[in-house]
Amino acid sequence: MATIRTRKRGKTWSYSFEIGKNPETGRRKMKEKGGFASQDEAYDAGVEAYADWKHGGIGIVSSKVLLCSFFQNWLENVVRPNVKRGTYLQYASRYKSAIKPRMANLYMQDIKPRDVDALVRSMAENGKSRETILGTLSVLKLMFKYAVYPAEIIVTNPALYIKVPRSAPKSIVKRRVISPEEFASIVKIFGENERTKCLIAPIMLGYYAGLRIGEVLGLCWNDIDFEKKEIHIVRQLHPDSIRSKSFFAPPKTDKSIRTICISDKLVTFLRDWHKSQVAERLRLGAAYQVAYAHGDEKTLLMLPAMDKPKDVQEMPLVCTDKFGTTITREKIMYNLKKVANLNFHSLRHTHATRLIEAGAKPVDVAARLGHADVSLTENLYSHDTEKMARETADLVDKVM
Repeated sequence: MATIRTRKRGKTWSYSFEIGKNPETGRRKMKEKGGFASQDEAYDAGVEAYADWKHGGIGIVSSKVLLCSFFQNWLENVVRPNVKRGTYLQYASRYKSAIKPRMANLYMQDIKPRDVDALVRSMAENGKSRETILGTLSVLKLMFKYAVYPAEIIVTNPALYIKVPRSAPKSIVKRRVISPEEFASIVKIFGENERTKCLIAPIMLGYYAGLRIGEVLGLCWNDIDFEKKEIHIVRQLHPDSIRSKSFFAPPKTDKSIRTICISDKLVTFLRDWHKSQVAERLRLGAAYQVAYAHGDEKTLLMLPAMDKPKDVQEMPLVCTDKFGTTITREKIMYNLKKVANLNFHSLRHTHATRLIEAGAKPVDVAARLGHADVSLTENLYSHDTEKMARETADLVDKVM
């Protein structure tokens, strides 16, 4: 441990200790703080400050620390300032669901590779998918890496060489191409029920524009240019599983921020949808629910029109029910599953597949979908229908 020096300045005491040398001048760099009433108080504060500095400056001052304490400090002081909010919430969720129940009360210095291996094997035995286990293992590796350096509270990373058991099932997103007749049937069924009529707008946007579900729920009327027949994708509505709230955030990737042209059919539908929404707001008046983005974190806030608070931004959402309340992704997914055994991604999948099938260039479809890499579009949609497979097979007679 470095030497903690104390000295009196006027009526108060201060501490100081060396934290390295300036690489250019070779002079020592010191950390110093004053204002303490006594020499003992200054020395004790210096010892605690040195421990915190030695452990990476994240609030850990003990040489023996529980994983739960270290993880929370690492998550809040290292992860949160440097990643998107969605990533931060994903880390927190993985800790809460998988890491905390088994490892929270273990001391960081006592954790061995066998402890991490036992965790991933337990997850596999309980039916967790390979992707879920990999995500949890990735969080552990990053946390332990920081604990090795710069925190310097452990010597080696116990998660470094742990692998996912082969017995872990692969997570397969079941998606399929929807025929025009089937989609028309879904729209008809939703339209016949007052509770599901509001779901027509989100599925139309998924089917005819290829939007992700978060992009659909975050879409506002001022993002739509009816004259140019364009939709501007600039945000998504993201769930906060920790606080059971939703918040507005940028789209998934930089490429996901995009402008897409839309068909006449979708333009006509959206015009009619907007008229009906305006009519409902006029009918309900002050009781109509209005969506706001609240605070720096842009948390979704739903309030009656009469109760507009200060320091909020009104969000004129496209996808709301007749009372103005935003539609939840759970409601959309539940009813698609119930009516047609579909997930929402099948709408986006159908949109892309039909375009590729009709001869659209993969690079153009990738831009429309907001894919970061055109190879993803090619791999997912190049041979996804019977028609496309048949056309490929017919080429054999021409080239062989």
